Amino acid sequence: MNKQRGFNLTDPSKKLVMLLEEAGELAKATRKIAGLKFTDTTMQTDVREELADVQIVLLGLASMLDIDMFEAVKEKEAKNRKREWK
Repeated sequence: MNKQRGFNLTDPSKKLVMLLEEAGELAKATRKIAGLKFTDTTMQTDVREELADVQIVLLGLASMLDIDMFEAVKEKEAKNRKREWK
């Protein structure tokens, strides 16, 4: 996906900046739900699209770093299940 879209393939810090940008857009879309006057459909669509953008960029970063996100999440959740949450 990174290569097809012409994104940088060697500098993970650039991908991280993209992730933070998309996370900011997600935060803005989520803020709409908290009280700004938009239709429910618009709000849901905005949040859905921004969540997708965050996921896309995150997966791109994982790919650059040769990290299998499915395995990483499975391993992290196994740790989390053993953790005591307060």
